[in-house]
Amino acid sequence: MVTFESLNNFKGFPNPVLTIGNYDGMHIGHRKIIEKVRARAAEISGTSMLMTFNPHPLSVIKPDNHLGLITPIHIRKRLIEENGIDVLLLLPFTDEFRLIEPEAFVSDILVRKLGIKGLIVGYDFKFGKGGKGNTDMLRSLSGHYGFVFEMVEAINLNNEKIGSNKIRRLIIEGDVKKAEIFLGRPYIIEGQVLRGYGRGGGIGFPTINIETEFEVVPKNGVYISEVMVDNKTYRSVTNIGYNPTFNNREKSIETFILDFSDNLYGKEVSLYFHERIRDEMKFNNVDELKHRIDMDVHTARSYFEKIGK
Repeated sequence: MVTFESLNNFKGFPNPVLTIGNYDGMHIGHRKIIEKVRARAAEISGTSMLMTFNPHPLSVIKPDNHLGLITPIHIRKRLIEENGIDVLLLLPFTDEFRLIEPEAFVSDILVRKLGIKGLIVGYDFKFGKGGKGNTDMLRSLSGHYGFVFEMVEAINLNNEKIGSNKIRRLIIEGDVKKAEIFLGRPYIIEGQVLRGYGRGGGIGFPTINIETEFEVVPKNGVYISEVMVDNKTYRSVTNIGYNPTFNNREKSIETFILDFSDNLYGKEVSLYFHERIRDEMKFNNVDELKHRIDMDVHTARSYFEKIGK
């Protein structure tokens, strides 16, 4: 995948078929659009192309209402490449950019600069100054400028519309199982392993403490998870919260890796969330805590055995 972070150094590509959007989450609806872009490009011996923005437009337009990214830009780039896009346009969303009039955006950028032959976007796509551009305008302008336009309707699962805002709420509420269905993959956070209090090892369940800069973290509680480190994946159980049994004041992400004993301090890890087991709880003593953790580990083992991991 070729990536451009500015249009100033953009070079031409044969018969571009473009999609535009935030693509935060890279959920199954996003992948459906990408599949259509790739198929249309293949029909005309063209180039599949995706335009997205950094920072997220809402963080510029409505900074007080920006709820945080599901997928930070480095993961978004990786997922876009894995889905087979030829050219990624990762453009800075600036005050100047957001003031471009909708028709000027189409004529000057999409047609003259990029030379698009096709454009495929989602049903709720808005663009240009004040968000005045929409799919009806694109359908009209496509005839005038000579490119093929297609709008992709929303995807519904069990009568629920799939979208980034919905997925973000699911993660924040702790429903990572449903979020995984909508994403088409487990929700991921990444971070560095830091030294914690060392209590886990003392009770037979040594944990790694993960510090992350990810903006969307699941609700406090205990989760079935997996940890990837050095390109290897391990089954795990993760606790997010304040460890009320020990009256911690700082929120932490602690993961017990099943059947694992190596030292991971300082390592960068990826944490995949599969299912929420329970709320975080305060126990009367350490023995009660150990018993409950043992139950959580048993639940996780049963889960992984059921899915063949």
